[in-house]
Amino acid sequence: MRIRPPRALPLLAYGLAAAMGCAGAGTTTTGTGGTSSAGKGGSSSTGTAGTSSTGTAGTTGSAGTTGNAGTTGSAGSIATGTAGTTGTAGSAPGGMSGSNAAGTSGSAGTTGAAGTSGSAGTTGSGGTGGICQQAQLVYEPKVPTVYLVVDRSGSMFHCLSSSQCVCPTKTDTSWSTLKTAIETVITQLDGQVRFGFTTIYGTDPSMGRGGMCPLINGTLADNVAPAMNNAAAIKTLYDNLAWPVESECQTSGKKFESPAMYAITAATKALTAITAPGDKYIIFITDGQEDFCDDALEICASDSTVGALQAAYAANIRTVVFGLQTTQFNLPAGVLQAFANAGAGESTVPGLASGLDTTAIFDQCQGVAPWKADLALSGHPMTRGPTAVVGTYGTTKGATTPYQPSASDQNMLLTQLSTAISGLKSCSFDLSDVGGKTIKVDTTKLNQAHVSIEGTEVPLSATNGWNVDMAAPTTLVFSGSACMKWQMPASKKIDLQFPCGSIIFE
Repeated sequence: MRIRPPRALPLLAYGLAAAMGCAGAGTTTTGTGGTSSAGKGGSSSTGTAGTSSTGTAGTTGSAGTTGNAGTTGSAGSIATGTAGTTGTAGSAPGGMSGSNAAGTSGSAGTTGAAGTSGSAGTTGSGGTGGICQQAQLVYEPKVPTVYLVVDRSGSMFHCLSSSQCVCPTKTDTSWSTLKTAIETVITQLDGQVRFGFTTIYGTDPSMGRGGMCPLINGTLADNVAPAMNNAAAIKTLYDNLAWPVESECQTSGKKFESPAMYAITAATKALTAITAPGDKYIIFITDGQEDFCDDALEICASDSTVGALQAAYAANIRTVVFGLQTTQFNLPAGVLQAFANAGAGESTVPGLASGLDTTAIFDQCQGVAPWKADLALSGHPMTRGPTAVVGTYGTTKGATTPYQPSASDQNMLLTQLSTAISGLKSCSFDLSDVGGKTIKVDTTKLNQAHVSIEGTEVPLSATNGWNVDMAAPTTLVFSGSACMKWQMPASKKIDLQFPCGSIIFE
C-alpha cells in the first residue's frame, strides 16, 4: 500500500518414493515326455528236414514250435512279436531205408525290449511372498509451483510500533518480519515446491519525477523465476532490495506504490507458460489496499484485483491470500474476503461499505483510465449497471477465508505461512502414469496393502487415512489426519506397497 494523506472518499469495506508391484509367479520347467522303443517281434527258424538213409523210411519231422509273442515295452509303443513259423516235415525218398532225424524245433521269438520311462517334469519354484518386488516402480510426485507475490509498497517499511514513515529499526517493519518468515519456510520446503518470487512494486510514472512502474507493461518486478531448490536465489535477491528514502515516502512519483492487479496478471502469464507437471499457485501477500501504481481510488483498484484473481483461477492457478494486520493502515476484512474467494474460484461478494452495491464501483471508477481499460477487457457491459464492473460478483461469499496474521507476531507469521504453503501439497495421487504404466488398484483387496508417510503406517480409512477413489481406481487419496500429516513441511516420503494380485498394470 502506498502512503498518502487520508481523503474523504468512501473506502472499500483480503522424494516421494512410492514402491509398488506384483510378485512373479513361480517358474516351471515342463517335464520331458517318456520315450520308448518298440518291442521286437519274436523270430523263428524253419525246422530242418530230416535226412534219410537207405532202408527204413524216415519218420516225419516234428513241426517247429510257434515262437512266443514279444512282450509289451513299458511306457512305450509296442510291436507284438510274430509267431514262429511251423517247421516243414522231413520227407524220405521211396525205397530207401535208414533213420530219419526229426526236424529241429524253430527257436522262440525274442521278447521285445521295454520302452524307457519318461523323466518327471521339474517342480516350478514358488513365487516370493509379501510385497512383490518383480514389478517395483518409483512414483514421482507432481511438484507444485508457487509464485510468492509480495507487497513492496511504502506501508511495508513503516514502523510497526510508531507512526514513522520509513522505520530506522528495520526489524520493526512488516517487510522485515515477513521476509524472515518467507525465507524460513521456503528453505524448509525447498526440495518439495517449485518457488518463484516477485514484488508488488513501482513508482508513479505519470508525475514527471522519474517514476517507473514496469508492471504496467507486464514486466515482473524483482523477479526470480520459479525453480526447484530456489530458496538461496530468492534470499539473495530479497535481502538486497533497496529500502525507501524517508524524504520521499509521501512524494508522488517517488513513494512506493501497490499495483497488485498488474503483479497478479504478470505472475499468471509466467505461470501459464510453465509446462512442468503439478498444480500452480500464487501466494498474494499485502498489508493494505491496492492501486494502479498511482493514487487512484482503492475501490477501483480492488475491483480490478478481483478480476485478475478470477482470471488466474480460470487459467488453473489458485491464489492464497495473506492480509498482514497492523495498527497503521486500512485493510478491510471484506476486501480480503473478496480476494480470497476470487482466488479460489468461489462466489465473491464485493467488499463495499454498507448500503452500497456494485453500481457504486462504476459510478466512482468510470473516470479512472486503468480501471476502464480493465472493464473493456473483461467483456462486461460498459454502461452503468450492477454488472458494469471488472470482477464477477454473487450474493453469497465462498467458504475460503484469507490468512490474517499480525505483522508484529513473528511466530504467527511463520506458522500461518508454513501452514498455507505446506497445504498446497496435494493429498491426491494420480497413478495413471507411473513409469509409463497405468496402475489400477483392486478395491476388493485394499486391506492387503500398506501405505506409510515418513515410515509411519497410515490406516486404511475414508476419513482419516488412505483410500482409493472408487470412481477412479488410479487415484490414491489421503484424508483427514493423514492429509494433514503429509502436508507438514517435514513430510517428504510416501511408501505405497501393494501385494500380489491387488494392482493391475495396463
